[in-house]
Amino acid sequence: MDRRQFISSMGCGLLSLGLAGCGVKYTSDDDSYGKQMKPAAPSPYERGKLIIAEGTEPNALIEKGLNAIGGIGKLVKPGSTVVIKPNFSVPRRPEEAATTNPLLVAAVVKQCLAAGAKEVKVIDYPFNSPPVCLASSGIMQAVESVGGRAFTIDEQSFFTRVDVGGKILRTAEFSKDVLAADVFINFPLLKHHSITKLTMGLKNMMGLVWDRGFFHRSDLNRAIAELATFRKPQLTILDATRGIIDNGPMGPGTIRQYNQVIFGVDPVAVDAYGTILFGLNPAEIDHLSIADELGLGEMELQKLTVVKV
Repeated sequence: MDRRQFISSMGCGLLSLGLAGCGVKYTSDDDSYGKQMKPAAPSPYERGKLIIAEGTEPNALIEKGLNAIGGIGKLVKPGSTVVIKPNFSVPRRPEEAATTNPLLVAAVVKQCLAAGAKEVKVIDYPFNSPPVCLASSGIMQAVESVGGRAFTIDEQSFFTRVDVGGKILRTAEFSKDVLAADVFINFPLLKHHSITKLTMGLKNMMGLVWDRGFFHRSDLNRAIAELATFRKPQLTILDATRGIIDNGPMGPGTIRQYNQVIFGVDPVAVDAYGTILFGLNPAEIDHLSIADELGLGEMELQKLTVVKV
């Protein structure tokens, strides 16, 4: 299925601008599931800090990055449910650098379970051949080998309608798993995108909405920014070990090695750092500029503390 077919096949849905945990309303035909939904807890980590872990060994990158930001135990409490949202939206193998590195994802799952998490779910909504994406990306095998659960949310039953009363995006069918989670970690990949120039943390959130066709039929960049204000992750981890620098998001493309993983609470700051690492100015990424204007985060990195480990 190409992009045009994907867009035309999707139904119309809307999502609004709002702050997670601040007057957000959830509605669902499934009352039993609705009772599980809860406002997002604030992140326990320092918002004005970015941690840059450098190296090539996945477990070491995740361990030193999480330790430097404050430790996994500060975020994940015993008995909690954790949802991790990587990018495995395209049917590519790990070595093709178009999906989040599965060994990095597995390393985070291990850390969460070691901290006492009751369950760790790893989810995405691929727009092309979901079962193939889950297997070819290496995510399923890597996650399940360490005790986590990886699956695609490619059926409408995985979503419930939310009403946040925004200016452009008013309602949407959003991921039930994220809404019910105690901890939500966004785990994007730094790579090229043919429409938005780059795809990182803010755009990765689109994989949590049933009807993404509306984003493409309206103002894509503003919709991305507004969605990001709705359910903010307590932690964003950007896989910048390597990624494609052209022919994105599908690939295959030219691969560039960065050997970095970025950890942060501020999703705008994480994406701004990734943009600079890629070689662009954050102001060139429209959805990033809009998110900054909406007060979602800080695009000027000189105002943050950047720590390399």
